[in-house]
Amino acid sequence: MDDSRICLDTSMLIAYLRGQEPAATAVERAVRESICYVTAVTVYELLFGMARARRQIGGENALLNAMLVAPFDDRSARRAARLHAELQRRNQDIGIKDTLIAAICLEYDLPLLTLNDRHFARITELQIVTPGQFLAQF
Repeated sequence: MDDSRICLDTSMLIAYLRGQEPAATAVERAVRESICYVTAVTVYELLFGMARARRQIGGENALLNAMLVAPFDDRSARRAARLHAELQRRNQDIGIKDTLIAAICLEYDLPLLTLNDRHFARITELQIVTPGQFLAQF
């Protein structure tokens, strides 16, 4: 893993847009000091949530434009299928969207900055970073 690259989960983007700490500070620092990614699934989740609520939080397009988008491609789809089956076999399903996000991060060797670390911890090979851990690195 390249320490200068990190993928931000939907939970982090929403917390940033709402000004919730420590996530907001972690996102600001990540954008300033790292190569930031979001998955195509995260873009969908954020924009769908706003469309469903029929309102914008404000700043979401500028935030997304500051990041690279890791696509859900053939390799990610194949990994997601294996991962989802394994999680279901262990009775630890995390839902399809989070499985897709995890698979993309694994395929692109990206650590995931998230507020939902207990949830994603079910995927042992995924490198998870909490806002507190990220901020402590600096």
